[in-house]
Amino acid sequence: MSETIGVFDSGLGGLTVVFNIQHVYPQTQIIYFGDTARLPYGNKSPEAVNLFARQNTRFLLTFKPKVVVVACHTASALALKNLKKEFSTPLLGVLTPAVTAALRQTKKGIIGVIGTIATIKSNAYQKEIHKRNPEIRVHSIACPLFVPLVEEGMLSSPITEMVINHYLMPFKKEKVDTLILACTHYPLLKEALSRFLGPEVILVDPSEEVTRELIPFLKEENGKQKRTESLKIYLSDVTPNFRKVAVSFLRRPIPKIIRQDTGEK
Repeated sequence: MSETIGVFDSGLGGLTVVFNIQHVYPQTQIIYFGDTARLPYGNKSPEAVNLFARQNTRFLLTFKPKVVVVACHTASALALKNLKKEFSTPLLGVLTPAVTAALRQTKKGIIGVIGTIATIKSNAYQKEIHKRNPEIRVHSIACPLFVPLVEEGMLSSPITEMVINHYLMPFKKEKVDTLILACTHYPLLKEALSRFLGPEVILVDPSEEVTRELIPFLKEENGKQKRTESLKIYLSDVTPNFRKVAVSFLRRPIPKIIRQDTGEK
């Protein structure tokens, strides 16, 4: 029997995490919740993010998962610690595996972080990096325009190149050699980011790294068998372009979407 994992994000970006989980563990049953009615979390207060994250977790726990993955970087940064205090089911965030990978990859000890306004303002990545190695130089930049560009499918347009240049020029001056993509939308911009930063800058994709953290919770056979249709997607609002955006994240046809409100009445 396959294990069940719960995954939530503020929108559809967390499907990049689902894609990587399914690639490594094709037999795993995944319940995905995207809080599309209340996105983005990146410009919400810490109190609101904590409330939303708690409601989302409660919903996923009704499916009795072995573990819940908090795919949203903003929620990982602002709410994960409180969630772990409240719920007994194991919860994994994307911050810790991303930092582990970045520290392993950097040669110069100069790490960049890009994310939403709330994620960057929290300083969560910088604190975690410095907790493990105080000598590392960390440069963080909020890139709020990246999410709408990805959702519009503008992954390599002249406008996207201009916005990347606008945001990331300081990384070239600081000689950053490793960059953490601290938002689930950003992996879709890898090619454009690499063109601007150059091949010498390593991009850390937390949606790939978090799969390593799942090893203790999943049986070995989950990663060896052929894929079955084992994904259910719940959204708090079914938006007009959701299918196009979801397919770009998941890279295959998506199952039927179920609308679900997790807000307290």
